[in-house]
Amino acid sequence: MVCIFHEDGFLVLERFFTVAECDGMRERIREVVAEMEVPPHCRTEFSTKEEEQLQAQGSSDYFLTSGDKIRFFFEKGVLDEKGNFLIPKEKSISKIGHALHAHDPVFKQITHSSKVQELGRKLGLERPVVVQSMYIFKVQ
Repeated sequence: MVCIFHEDGFLVLERFFTVAECDGMRERIREVVAEMEVPPHCRTEFSTKEEEQLQAQGSSDYFLTSGDKIRFFFEKGVLDEKGNFLIPKEKSISKIGHALHAHDPVFKQITHSSKVQELGRKLGLERPVVVQSMYIFKVQ
């Protein structure tokens, strides 16, 4: 595990969190989405394509200032030209980031849990810092 992390810079940890922990995070995200209020002018379509990121997100203050806040990013094609939802908001989200670990109690507890701390020690991290956290929505 340690070698893979140091070679690739990331790990995929299947079943790292318990079913109960995953259920708790899913339930909390449902609540966060239900309470979500994003003004239409701040609604940003998320893209993984570099040119689209620079065009849409790179010029968006909402995206650029999201590092220490909980922000919502939407799938392509779910907003009209005024930023209104074309589909129900709960089906429009691509990801929620970037500071869930700092501002949401459920995600803060998981992120700073003893098992996450132990993983950091096993990887040889001397002074780890959580820079970002995200909840990414994927359709299966």
